[in-house]
Amino acid sequence: MNLDRRQLLTYAIGLVGGSIAVAAFGDATPGGAATGSTGYFSSSRRALLDEVADLMIPATDTPGALAVGVPEYMDKMMVRWASEDTRQAFDGVLDALDAEAASSHGKPFLALAADQRFEMLAQYDAANLAGGIQSMMGAYARFKELLMT
Repeated sequence: MNLDRRQLLTYAIGLVGGSIAVAAFGDATPGGAATGSTGYFSSSRRALLDEVADLMIPATDTPGALAVGVPEYMDKMMVRWASEDTRQAFDGVLDALDAEAASSHGKPFLALAADQRFEMLAQYDAANLAGGIQSMMGAYARFKELLMT
């Protein structure tokens, strides 16, 4: 039996209690349609989250972050699970990314060309994860870990 990386992750998460998380946050449906409440992120932060998720987990021969509902899931987690400190930290991550784009390119992240967004996110990622264990405990590392998981 051949497994792709997403199937393997799904099985691994299921083995360590992912079914509990699915039950708790399962109203974010795959395919980009969220049901239930409107979520936590403002529309501008949500649009930025969607783009960042798509850049970090693009569609390839398997569905990407948008197709499987990663942003919806994160949004629901902010409402139902995250502490106020975590919410503020993740808002700060998105705001800092937008501010970095404005500072380095003169416009918000979403106004950049696709190749500029990709390059800027790669540079931002490298800069924010370059400090060893200290950076791995920061808000950006936690944000990225949740998004990738």
